[in-house]
Amino acid sequence: MPPWQPRLRRAATMTRGKAAAMALTVTVLAGRHAEPATWNDVVESYEHVRDYTAAYEKEERAISNGDRQTIRLWFRKPLDVRLEWLNDKGQIDQTAVYRAGHNDGKVMARRSGLLGGLAGTVALDPHDRLALQDSRHPITEVGLGHIIERVSDGIRRGQLTAAPVRELLLDARPANRFEFEALSGRGVLGMEDARRAVVWIDRELKLPIKVEVLGANDTLLERHRFKNLRVNVGLTDKTFAL
Repeated sequence: MPPWQPRLRRAATMTRGKAAAMALTVTVLAGRHAEPATWNDVVESYEHVRDYTAAYEKEERAISNGDRQTIRLWFRKPLDVRLEWLNDKGQIDQTAVYRAGHNDGKVMARRSGLLGGLAGTVALDPHDRLALQDSRHPITEVGLGHIIERVSDGIRRGQLTAAPVRELLLDARPANRFEFEALSGRGVLGMEDARRAVVWIDRELKLPIKVEVLGANDTLLERHRFKNLRVNVGLTDKTFAL
């Protein structure tokens, strides 16, 4: 398990008028029927989320050649994050906590043994070399909101094209598969080397549960999974103490 490393950012609040302009119509698999699904549904659903928990799995090609990391995730708006990395035995290997407006804007990180040469609990700038030692993204970009914000911004700016939405099953749950491609010279999800993003949306929650980011020649750059997603569970300050 690598030293501590963080992830993705919060979503911008959007007016219904702007969101409606980005609505994408669903194309249903032959022989099945479903209500139309749009990206506007996703935006509106996240607006009603106060907090959530998930079993977060991430793979980044630039980090350890894409080795999977298993992380417990707690998130509370506007930007309180707790991450617990699990080792191969399911034990907590490291913990990171970030709270917007607290701890002088620092990430509080702790792991067993040494952390980049530092022992115990340390305070790091989210963009510090140690904080980003094993991640492409700072902890301020962790979570569903950052994904929704980046896609919404790309659509609003006319920087993304969207394929027809597909209906399928993911982990035995109905889901919609959104696919976005960057226009020439543009990136996807704020990543210059990314050309395409595929986002799976849980049909019931209307929230992202899987994201794949692809580069040139459809090379997989990143994969993010949010399993056992539970929303509005009533997280308290105690969760974000370290």
